[in-house]
Amino acid sequence: MRAFIAIAMPTPVQQRLLATQHRLAQHLQRQQLDRCVRWTAASNLHLTLRFLGEIDSAQQQALAQSLVYVAQRHARMMLFASGVGCFPSARRPSVIWCGVEGDVAALTGLQVAVESAARLAGLPADPKPFKPHLTIGRLQRHATPAQLQAVGAAVAQLAAAPTHAGDVAAVDELLLMRSELTPSGPIYTRLGVFALQPA
Repeated sequence: MRAFIAIAMPTPVQQRLLATQHRLAQHLQRQQLDRCVRWTAASNLHLTLRFLGEIDSAQQQALAQSLVYVAQRHARMMLFASGVGCFPSARRPSVIWCGVEGDVAALTGLQVAVESAARLAGLPADPKPFKPHLTIGRLQRHATPAQLQAVGAAVAQLAAAPTHAGDVAAVDELLLMRSELTPSGPIYTRLGVFALQPA
């Protein structure tokens, strides 16, 4: 099965992400670019700590056991969404994201422990450095280079606009998730929920 480890975003953070989606979608609609982006559904908003790829049942069990241990040794943290940008660049974006601020040091420490759990389950090291972000949209494959550049410019314009800080909210759960790809978008199912400790 295709799986990943993540933290779910509390309601105040979700609301901030959805508001950013809405503002950007309106801006793109005025330029007839709204069909170039597939927006992340509210129920699918999460912060990925480690994408696992395909795992088998033995690896799932090993990960679940390790994540119990990880969650027992990490405290809840306060995070908020801030800023917006594109991967890999605004000139040719494939992902639109919001940044994460707050207890970033604690978040990074949690991600390091999650990476260790993945290695213990027999998975190769993640070659990509951890860049905490929340994916709010993905560019459609049919978008032309000119459309991609225009969407990137719109995101850059929104990033440059002054905004107030998002609501700070407590993150208290670590999730092991299954991802099923469908033509209408991914379907995420919780395979395990692991409570972080009180601060």
